Amino acid sequence: MNTSLQYRLSATIALAVVLMAGSAAVFTLIASWNDAHIAQDKQLRQIAHLIGRLQTGPVTLAARQKISGITLDERIVVRFLNPTPGEPEAADGLPVFSTPLVDGLQTVDMERDSWRVFVRTDNSGVRLAVAQQTRVRNAVAINNAWRALVPFGLLALLLPLLVHWLIRKLFGPLRAVADEAGRRSHYDLRQLDAAGLPDEVQPLVAEINRLLTRVDVAMQTQRRFVADAAHELRSPLTAMSLQTERLAAADMPDEARRRMQTLAAGLQRTRVMLDQLLALARSQQGAPDLAAPAPVSLQQVVRAVIEDLYPLAEQRRIDLGVLSTDDAQVAAAPLELHMLVKNLVDNALRYTPPGGRVDVAFRRHAAGVDLIVDDSGPGIPKPERERVFHAFYRILGSGEATGSGLGLAIVKAVADKAGATVSFDTAPLAPTGLRVVVAFPAAPGAATPAA
Repeated sequence: MNTSLQYRLSATIALAVVLMAGSAAVFTLIASWNDAHIAQDKQLRQIAHLIGRLQTGPVTLAARQKISGITLDERIVVRFLNPTPGEPEAADGLPVFSTPLVDGLQTVDMERDSWRVFVRTDNSGVRLAVAQQTRVRNAVAINNAWRALVPFGLLALLLPLLVHWLIRKLFGPLRAVADEAGRRSHYDLRQLDAAGLPDEVQPLVAEINRLLTRVDVAMQTQRRFVADAAHELRSPLTAMSLQTERLAAADMPDEARRRMQTLAAGLQRTRVMLDQLLALARSQQGAPDLAAPAPVSLQQVVRAVIEDLYPLAEQRRIDLGVLSTDDAQVAAAPLELHMLVKNLVDNALRYTPPGGRVDVAFRRHAAGVDLIVDDSGPGIPKPERERVFHAFYRILGSGEATGSGLGLAIVKAVADKAGATVSFDTAPLAPTGLRVVVAFPAAPGAATPAA
């Protein structure tokens, strides 16, 4: 069953219009049929009275023969019912009525047809019959009835279309609000614009706006808690890391030193996770600015990230490089763009096996700029590609023990804030390699590539 209010309202009104038009059409059909027959009966009376008032009067045989031979339009014939002696029978093929017919209107069945007859007797005793063929009368009545039905047919066809157009136009503001809400990212909790909405919908939109306000307050509280907790935990973790470094310089048994190294590695992973939590909280803070930020050089950001992560690439013996030589402009906050690129490259380095390869490139096109990161790692299975954007989600069996599951969540949050989209594909570096493409919209004032 179709649950669309617009469809149900249009269908209900259209059905009501069709039923009303159909009822009116049936009534008009019957009324037109009866009116046509009444008018034709009146016409028969008028012809009979007109002939009876002729000044010459049908008293002579010649006059009676002339009048009796009259055949008017619509198969109307005139006959005298009391022929004078010596008057020949009609030989024109038209009906001859018998004398016993009474005065007035009546229907006479002949051998081949039926006739509607009006009989009139004048003061001199002359009886005159004016008759019309029944099927001709019915044809005229049907023709009049069909002409009367034309407006109702047009009404039944055009009015439902007009009703559908009007309802669709009236629902336009609702669709605009729905489109506006659908275009927003998951953290854009601004109030919906209720201007132009019908009065019946205003309370619903007001309640939705109040709900958005409560959700926004709750999310802001949650983000502040995460950011404050991560910030407060950094100081003791830093102190613990310093103590482990000092303790590592002291003399200790080999077993204790191995355990100390394991503790130091755990503290380092925790510090990285706290930094990522802070980055995620910052990237999710607030809605996108209505005014687009100034264009940022993507090449400069990528080179800065490569410099930061090159020691990690050397440590893992991974070939890390930038394939693009031309610059590209991206409309995003510089710090957030640096955060996005760094998490993408760091993720690729950590999941690419030693001796592998990671390439960073970007290409300009009419719609904007694509940032591309290819690696020769194990890739991401297609069923998992939507879930990897969730915070703390990690793919089982990936072999990476130092990740926190926050890198791609940060990438997605920054991309959403910049109006970009993130997609996955297979990289050409290896059969299982992963290609991550971040498609940024065209930056205002940025140069477009030559055709």
